[in-house]
Amino acid sequence: MRNFLKLSWLVLLCAFVFGLLLATVYTSWQPRIEANRIAKLNRGIRSILADADSIRADTLQVAAGEVTEPAVVYAGFSTAGEPVGFVFHAEGTGFQDRIELLVGVDPAFERYRGIAVLFAAETPGFGDAIRDSAIFKSQFVGAPVDPPLSVIKAGDRTKTDDPEIVSITGATITSVSVTTIINRRVETIRTPVQEMARGAKAPAEGT
Repeated sequence: MRNFLKLSWLVLLCAFVFGLLLATVYTSWQPRIEANRIAKLNRGIRSILADADSIRADTLQVAAGEVTEPAVVYAGFSTAGEPVGFVFHAEGTGFQDRIELLVGVDPAFERYRGIAVLFAAETPGFGDAIRDSAIFKSQFVGAPVDPPLSVIKAGDRTKTDDPEIVSITGATITSVSVTTIINRRVETIRTPVQEMARGAKAPAEGT
């Protein structure tokens, strides 16, 4: 043990110093990282609920297997206090890494208002188009919630009245991953959001 310490004291010292430096850098940058995350989240919500006069965040209990877990849902309201739509998180695995989305639906939970990509580390030039391609994302605007979304390899990318999403060229797996993530999240969050929607309408109806 004594010989080990004599031979490896420099390695241990370097490991300690670099670990300390890494922790210091992470701590100093954490506030900026968190601020950027919040700003990106707000931009995503606003891009989906662009016509909302105000936005409120509510925490709902959503089924996760045999237990429930909290989920934040963002409700957009008109100047009259009526809900114009809801936005919620959806996350899952893509072709290379996790994909984190914001998904918007109308007050009746019948049609999608759109999606925003919070995180994706898919193949550059192909799968990462889910984040940058306005054409791909526009297909979700107005698409029906039922039946579930599906992916086709060729078709009219301007159609928004059916559940068929034309995949990104060269990134079919990523495109399928996006629709799968959304469909699975809709299954678990639909009922809690619909219940919240009824509650959100009640004050306006009673005035």
